[in-house]
Amino acid sequence: MGRPPGFDRREVLAAIEREFRRNGYDGTSLDGISAATGLGRGSLYAAFGDKHALFLAALGDYCDQDEASGAAALAGPDETAMERLRAYLIDSVDRQLNDPERLACMASRFTVELAGRDQDATARLRQGFDAQREALAGCLRAAQRNGDLDPAAEPVTLATLLVVDFRGIASLIGIGLDRAELVAVVDAALASLPVPRPSAAAS
Repeated sequence: MGRPPGFDRREVLAAIEREFRRNGYDGTSLDGISAATGLGRGSLYAAFGDKHALFLAALGDYCDQDEASGAAALAGPDETAMERLRAYLIDSVDRQLNDPERLACMASRFTVELAGRDQDATARLRQGFDAQREALAGCLRAAQRNGDLDPAAEPVTLATLLVVDFRGIASLIGIGLDRAELVAVVDAALASLPVPRPSAAAS
């Protein structure tokens, strides 16, 4: 029996998202989605469309939430930019460690599985990457203004490097690295960022 018409769309999308993250795109069936959501096929089609439309709706909802939370976490005054950056990266690690099933980040998983073969998914994943990179770059610019990073460094390049580092860290969660090891990797990544050069005035 399907849910009544007034079902919670966000709750249903979260269930669809977990089903895709658990099984991958090709391994997810409409029957599995129906079981996960409690909605019959007819209700799913009426609310979202076919399997591909279901996937894009779940991916879009996941990315929307991730982009909004990342932008909020990384915004703030210049003097606390580096603290916010570290907190953002560690919080991302903790959220994945606290997932009972240790499911991979949806963006990371489907960048590997679908990028290049699914135009719509690739476009949404790229949009999410660009939003994450810009939020990180904004935080890095704040750190530069506060004198914590080399003002000659390119914030967008450093932000791209941090995204690569983080997605690599996310893959390590799947093979069982513990929190202390992962926090050490985050700190090493932050320590590798270029700091201001000493003033030539001191001698």
